[in-house]
Amino acid sequence: MEKTIHSTTLEKQQNNIQLKTLINNILSFGDLLLIANKGVGKTNALKVLSSELRKLPDTRVIIFETFPKFALEFENVPFLRIKDKDVTETRHTIDMEDYFLRHERDYCVLRGEEIKEALTKHKDIIFTIEIKDMERIAFFVYSVVNHFYRRAYLRLYKNYDKTERIVFVVEESQNIFDSSTISKKLFNRMRKIFSEARNLDLHFVMCSQRLQDLNTKIRGRTRLMLGNVSLDDYELKVRRLLRNSKYRTEILEFERGTFLYTATDKIIKFPKFETENILDKPWEIQPQTNPQPKKKGFFGKVWDILTIPAQNATPSHNNTDEDLDEIEEESELPIWEFD
Repeated sequence: MEKTIHSTTLEKQQNNIQLKTLINNILSFGDLLLIANKGVGKTNALKVLSSELRKLPDTRVIIFETFPKFALEFENVPFLRIKDKDVTETRHTIDMEDYFLRHERDYCVLRGEEIKEALTKHKDIIFTIEIKDMERIAFFVYSVVNHFYRRAYLRLYKNYDKTERIVFVVEESQNIFDSSTISKKLFNRMRKIFSEARNLDLHFVMCSQRLQDLNTKIRGRTRLMLGNVSLDDYELKVRRLLRNSKYRTEILEFERGTFLYTATDKIIKFPKFETENILDKPWEIQPQTNPQPKKKGFFGKVWDILTIPAQNATPSHNNTDEDLDEIEEESELPIWEFD
């Protein structure tokens, strides 16, 4: 009995060490992709990793999901529902003003003030995406990733002291990085951001059922963690990748929660995710209904010009994020439009 308890305790300690090593590898190398069949524990593994990443200093976790698993079962993190009507074709929104991101070709993300306020106010956040088609899902994810990419780029360009790591956790990543979607010209900038993200402390932790569903330019830049994969995926992709692994055949019989980290060829077992406090559950960010300010007439605008003193045109550089909003964006970055 004592030997069994000691063995179990030792196994947990070793697994915790491997989990910490995995997290350090994510932050040093850049990205992680989990591949396994449905029901093998991919979402549970993402929850465990997200919980551990949230504990790190100067680290923010941004979660994207298309089914409300995190929103119902994760820790005390706010979630924002992105409805189908919130991402629409640009030609249908020419006269609208409240943009989160407007692209010059195809789509724009609405509810701009609300989304930006949520990203500013909350350290970690869950986006529960209720959009029906993959291309608009991908565009929304791109708009949020681009928001952090732009700020990280400007911090680096302006040599600001403040830094932070951003970890994007993407459930069902084939909905965003599917070959037929991400290969389109519309997502050229997303592929560029993905290839440069590690240099700006932007990291991706993703999961999918099949390796072959993801674009090669995406999966080729990630480190792999493999669970019990489908036979089809094993024959087409996985067997060749594991040709030098001692687990190359055992992987087809892995139990739920067991994954192979291919970079070290070691097994990592994820425990069932449980919150420390059962009352600590995600909560929904409710939209604020602020009254619209009354538009000023001609004489009101003239009065403002005459009475408000001119501001110094020299930009302030106090190493704060607020300064970034005043900096003119690089021409290659998309333009955001707000009220």
